[in-house]
Formats: sequence, C-alpha cells, structure tokens
Amino acid sequence: MYNEAGNVAALLERLNQVRERSGLDLTALAVDDGSRDATRTRLTEAQQRYPFLRIDQHPRNRGMADALRTGIATALADRSPRFDVLVFMDADLTHDPEDLPRLIAPIAEDRADFVLGSRYVPGGRMRGVPWPRRAISVVGNAAVRGMLGVQVRDLTSGFRAARADVFRAISLEEHGFGIQLEGTIKAYRAGCRVAEVPITLGVRKNGYSKMAYTRSFWFGYAHLVLRLWLRERSRRVVDLAALDKAG
Repeated sequence: MYNEAGNVAALLERLNQVRERSGLDLTALAVDDGSRDATRTRLTEAQQRYPFLRIDQHPRNRGMADALRTGIATALADRSPRFDVLVFMDADLTHDPEDLPRLIAPIAEDRADFVLGSRYVPGGRMRGVPWPRRAISVVGNAAVRGMLGVQVRDLTSGFRAARADVFRAISLEEHGFGIQLEGTIKAYRAGCRVAEVPITLGVRKNGYSKMAYTRSFWFGYAHLVLRLWLRERSRRVVDLAALDKAG
C-alpha cells in the first residue's frame, strides 16, 4: 500500500466477508510502503475490528518490488501460523477480493503450484481500463510470450497465488514492475505447475495510480526481457550440447 487511505476500510471489509463465507484461514498482511497520507492510521484503526490483519511498514517509499519482497519475507519467517499459500493483490480494489477462493482452488485441489488471475483466458477481461493501457498489456504479453516460449497468457498479472514453498525455491531480484514477470518466469522454469483462472481487472475508485510508463520503466522492462531471453538461449544451448554428447 502506498497512499491508499481511501481504500483500506472497503478492502478489509470485503476480505473479511470472503474469509467468513469461504472458511479460509486467511491472514491479511498489509505492507505500508512509506505512505504520506493516513494509510498507516487507517490500518492501525482497522486492526481493532479485523484481528486477522497484520501490518508491515517501510519508513520511506521503496516501490512495489521491495514491498512484495517484504511481504514474502515476513510470511516465510512466520512459524505461527505457518502459511501454506501466499496471495498477492493490489490494495486499490482493482483486484476483486471475491475472486480469491477461485484463485487458490487449483492449489487446494493439487492441480497447480502457481496461479495467475488472468485477463486473457476465456472469462477474463478488463473493465473500464483505458485502451492505451489495454494495448500495452496485450502487445507486451504477446511479445514476451513469443520471445521466451512460455505458454502463459497473462505473464504480468499482479493478482496471483502460490504455494509458500515456491518462494523458498526461487528468489525475486528485480526492482519495479518487472518483478511480476520475473516471478512468473522463474516459477515456470523451476518446474512449478502454472495455472490461470479468469478475473476481471477493474479501475480504482479512490486515490491515484502509481504506474507511470516513463522512459526508465520501458528501459528497465526491456532490459529484463532481454536478460531472460539470453538466459533461455543459454539454457537451450546447454540442453542441446548435453543431447549431442549423449548421442
């Protein structure tokens, strides 16, 4: 969360409703990433009503990638309770908390280890999202999928779930939005069973988006894709060499 004071109450109430209806033993871990508004105050107040809420805080804004790493580290370090599944979602209600039980169902049924809430499988969609952002997402996903040869439709979805053990097997090192792509590719290459379930991505009602398509954003993302592609090329060369030697 970064400056999400206007969304705290609604998000936690909807998570609480999901928790009560589904029977999930759900803990909500909010990472306050150095908010300058009343986010921290709203979270502290909410703990009185929602005892399943825990709070991590960065003293200054460090960005989404560091917030994700903080949340993962906190969850993996906790032994009481020991978490089985980690779910990631934005705090601005563009991800629907009601989708959470469907998101973790493939893991609970032992059909997957890593699940993406997908906009690009049948039933998935975007509602109210401006067309330039849609176009960037569709074209970007198609290009990366073609370059890396990964059969996943929505590589960059931020609404995702994974067995906690996945994050004991892989490490996330990227800074910025590219951490989403990095996580998907590393889980896929580690042999995790990756599944996608349809979701509807909406638009925020309160606050403002922190996503900015700046020159540094595009440079960093292109650099990440190139590094992943080169790594994949090297892996294929090694595999071919091993086959040739075996033959």
